[in-house]
Amino acid sequence: GRNQSQLKAHHQTQKTATTINKQHQQRIMTYPKHFNHAESSLSTGTWDDEMGNGVDQLFFISSYSDFDKLAHGPRGSEANHSVHVYRFHPHDGSMLLLNIHGKAQDLENPAFSVYHPRLPVVYTCSENIYDNGRIFAFSVGEDGSLTQLGEPIDAGGTSTCYLTIDHSQKHMLAVNYWDSTLVVIPLDYETGRITGPIQSCYDPKGGDCVVAAGRSKGGVNHSDNDAKTIEVRQKDPHSHALELDPYVGTLAYVPCLGKDVVREFFYNRKMGEIGMELNTLPSGLRQGMADGPRYFEFHPKLPIAYCINEFSATVAVFEVNRDLLEEMAQASDDGQDMNQFKGRSTLRLIQSIKTIPSAFPTSMNTCGRICVHKSGRFVLVANRGHQSIAIFRVIQKGPKKGELKTIGYFHTRGETPRHFNFDASGQYLIVANQDTDTIAIFNFNLSSGEITFTGNEYGVPSPNFVCCCPLSGVEDSVDEHVGQLEDTVMVPRKKSDAADDNASSASDGSSTVPTELPAQKDLIDELKRAREEIASLKEQLSAVKP
Repeated sequence: GRNQSQLKAHHQTQKTATTINKQHQQRIMTYPKHFNHAESSLSTGTWDDEMGNGVDQLFFISSYSDFDKLAHGPRGSEANHSVHVYRFHPHDGSMLLLNIHGKAQDLENPAFSVYHPRLPVVYTCSENIYDNGRIFAFSVGEDGSLTQLGEPIDAGGTSTCYLTIDHSQKHMLAVNYWDSTLVVIPLDYETGRITGPIQSCYDPKGGDCVVAAGRSKGGVNHSDNDAKTIEVRQKDPHSHALELDPYVGTLAYVPCLGKDVVREFFYNRKMGEIGMELNTLPSGLRQGMADGPRYFEFHPKLPIAYCINEFSATVAVFEVNRDLLEEMAQASDDGQDMNQFKGRSTLRLIQSIKTIPSAFPTSMNTCGRICVHKSGRFVLVANRGHQSIAIFRVIQKGPKKGELKTIGYFHTRGETPRHFNFDASGQYLIVANQDTDTIAIFNFNLSSGEITFTGNEYGVPSPNFVCCCPLSGVEDSVDEHVGQLEDTVMVPRKKSDAADDNASSASDGSSTVPTELPAQKDLIDELKRAREEIASLKEQLSAVKP
């Protein structure tokens, strides 16, 4: 009941020339000590068709196959096969279907996937509120073939919804939404295989059973956002994600949708264990209704993190205390008692901003994915109900550095955009419209932050996750992309359109088109920094021992 007939599609016009971003692969920045993708990943090889020339990435797209086992209620089609693998063509943003995989009874409701930072391996997990989830590992062939690596492992909880690989690449951390449990699973560093059962488990309920009933057994539909539904959804804790801090990897941040908090856990990097809960803090301002924190993302450069609140349609912006994180990591390495850090949060809330127009009813929308563009200039959020992607500019300097300013809202050409992802270059956005059974592809303007429809759209039943699988190393393409920046023609902005990055951001985020463009001098400075970063990264890569 979101009265979809009230919504109208709005096409946005791309106003400025595309420019090239400076940071060209977040996985390098996250795993600098181990990343050597060019040596251990796939090569593009020779395709049997001419269109395959220049292709360097695949997309692994998962679908729901059994709605009755979900907490929420999709309105699209149940998939007979739950995975589609596409080849992506960067010259025009089109895709070619290579493989349809996973019979519904064998790979049930895969709902979250992650690609290994160093190996051609993709992991996915099943979503089921009645039975424990399962985690699968697949080797990805450049022809789109998927080879299962061993038997799937029990996820240790129900409705598995999130997977994270730790900095050592020897452990995977999994989140189970329905019963809120957090688990750690060992990985083989050389092959990426799951090597054993769960070695660590944390249950915030202390072993208690879930109070609320499932949707198919008389419970509420978790797709709705009315007061009654929210009350029931918050009878139990519901962990929805887990992100390790990108600096030292010793703190796990878990947004708990059921309790309106972000939990901070000590993660023992050496042992691969989720230790004590050190702190909790509100996930937002909770003004007039519950927030419902869903996902948590770090900025790639600034000491800033963003939490998307599903119920209140807000992004909470947090300042991150890196010094405290370093202190925690050192104490852990020295074997000190980590109880000394209880009650000391590494986060400080500095902003809350809406993801939908101010007049649009919040009860008719729930937020999905949040993503920080690898350039660090933009934050994107999926609005399920408003059927849009909200795009924000990140303030880069001054006292409000890291805070957000609304650029606009862009219709996704379908209903319930549950998930989206960028291609490896960051210049295309692939959106999964769950309830209209479609994948839509948009150009992303790296200068203005606008998206425009490419004309490419594909039918996929109940798509719920878009996972990018690069086929080759990133370092070979970095120089090419940076070189393109010198050839980019910038469109000068009008004085009336220019806005100081230090200005306060609008609280309602009601604008629908960009109001500012980055200055040319800023881009030249960014190019210089990019070259320095590339040289540093190449030096790190050359020092890596396989």
